[in-house]
Amino acid sequence: MGTLAIKEGSFGYQWASDVEFDGIRLEVLAESGETLFDISVPEHGPTMVNTFAREVHADLIVAALKIAEQRK
Repeated sequence: MGTLAIKEGSFGYQWASDVEFDGIRLEVLAESGETLFDISVPEHGPTMVNTFAREVHADLIVAALKIAEQRK
């Protein structure tokens, strides 16, 4: 598990794999441990962000995308 730090605070993240998904996922977590959003990094195709219909600070998404892109 890692930590993303932005002006608004620190957020945990973890890598998760899914049997039904051909790639990896970066899950960004709230302090409570709940998943705020995830970034899917497939072996082939575009990287996708799922915010579960929540508003998420853009700086946090950008920081997470930078980490996710390092795994491609």
